Amino acid sequence: MIGMRSGRVLLNLLMFSFVSLIITIVIYFVNFLLFSSARYISPTDAFFIEGLLFLLVGCLLLLGRGGINLWSQKAAILSALAEAMYKKDTVGPHEMYKRDKWKPEGFTRLALILIITGVIMLLVYFLIL
Repeated sequence: MIGMRSGRVLLNLLMFSFVSLIITIVIYFVNFLLFSSARYISPTDAFFIEGLLFLLVGCLLLLGRGGINLWSQKAAILSALAEAMYKKDTVGPHEMYKRDKWKPEGFTRLALILIITGVIMLLVYFLIL
């Protein structure tokens, strides 16, 4: 049973990485088309700035709280990450926080994709230098 869960997590990570790689490639070529004739900024510099922005926005989407305390926030983040990886409901914060609980349904996967994309973009930028 542990092997099945690990395989599912690895498959989801592979899917997130593949989507992030496609986004990175598309953005790189769009930057090349838009900024190749620009005088003040090169396509690789724009790529670096976009990588930082993707990383920042992904972290902000992942860490949104919704008005709950720090310990419940940690439980909600771990629950949302587990839900994103296993694609099924997991145990979340205590039920007394139900009315102001953080709702992670669509944002966790998007946040993980943005974070992975930002990391790939920064790696590509530093490899190009």
